[in-house]
Amino acid sequence: MKVKFLEPAVIEYQEAIDFYKLQTEGLEKRFISEIDKSISIIQNYPESFPEYTNHTRKAVVNIFPYNLIYSVVNEDIIILAVAHQHRKPNYWTNR
Repeated sequence: MKVKFLEPAVIEYQEAIDFYKLQTEGLEKRFISEIDKSISIIQNYPESFPEYTNHTRKAVVNIFPYNLIYSVVNEDIIILAVAHQHRKPNYWTNR
């Protein structure tokens, strides 16, 4: 399955990387690695994460307070949001 990010999710992902880059040297690399691990699991087992809304699922990212909100559409996985767990719940629902 091919993974595609919606543009707002790309922006959220980059903002999180930028934030962690400012915190501690190399922390952004660990964040990217954890996101990559989550995406790999989603690709291999797209139904393994719990349903979040009618057409979405939520993958909790290890170590970092982020969720990947995604939908499976045909043979594609669409990442709708790289959502911080402690900010505005469900802000992404109109995507």
